[in-house]
Amino acid sequence: MAKGFRLSIYSEEKTIYEGQIISLTAPSVSGYLGVLADHAPLAARLKPGEITFKDLSGKAASIAMQSEGYLEVLHNKATILL
Repeated sequence: MAKGFRLSIYSEEKTIYEGQIISLTAPSVSGYLGVLADHAPLAARLKPGEITFKDLSGKAASIAMQSEGYLEVLHNKATILL
């Protein structure tokens, strides 16, 4: 079984997602970023596009971003602010 990490996605109005996942792909201004467990610390500016991730059971989900945001990866936790 793949090792998981925590993903939290927040907008100004609400919490969009919180849970354990095994992979994350997000659209940064430099191109799409892929994140797995034990990823090196990372901070990136995100551009509009699609955030995709797989939960621990392997089920894929996606969220369409209409505006810019920020991604931080630190200590097996990814946080996205929209």
